[in-house]
Amino acid sequence: MAKRLALTVFILLLFLGTFVLFEAVGTTEVCVTVCYPGELKAEGYSLEDGQIVLKFHTLENSEALREHFEKFEIRCLFCSLDLEKAKVVVNVSGTLLYPAYKDYVMSFDNGRNGKGMHYIASPYNLTSIAEVRIPEGYTFKELKFENNTLQILLSPGGSGGVEVVRSNIIAENQEGLKRGWIKIIYTDGSREWEGRVQTIGGEGECPILIDTG
Repeated sequence: MAKRLALTVFILLLFLGTFVLFEAVGTTEVCVTVCYPGELKAEGYSLEDGQIVLKFHTLENSEALREHFEKFEIRCLFCSLDLEKAKVVVNVSGTLLYPAYKDYVMSFDNGRNGKGMHYIASPYNLTSIAEVRIPEGYTFKELKFENNTLQILLSPGGSGGVEVVRSNIIAENQEGLKRGWIKIIYTDGSREWEGRVQTIGGEGECPILIDTG
């Protein structure tokens, strides 16, 4: 009888301890896109001085701007930090980047249905960056701006995809591009077709997304 009672008490305490531990662990999902001139690798995260620090190191540097997307599952055990409101910092090989854009995202991973946050960070001003969708069979050449028209110059050959472009043309004309005041055309020199800007929600500065119309 005593053994059965002791076993029952042990099971109850174990259940209670598991419940308390589960409630004490705060979790949130943080996604980040880093626009960086080089290849990056994620190293994890840390909680420092009321901030969530997302850590990366540089694998190689390049002149071309690349986008690196990473998802972090942030856990906080017995701490007072509000994970959903905490400031996020991106550490790239010791250089701190402060995201200028954030938005809510939905997560369904591992049966989890809830909100997380998506941030975009870069060592450059995000308003000078555009993600340009390149049609199949072409490669990106350059941008030109004249007669209130943004020209996306293409070269034949290639598999298309997305080109991440940093340009003063984008920075100086972003508002007009977003509002449709500026015409966008793709051209390979022999033919041309219209492009358009896709708008995204969220808070703060962000790159613009340009696609074929």
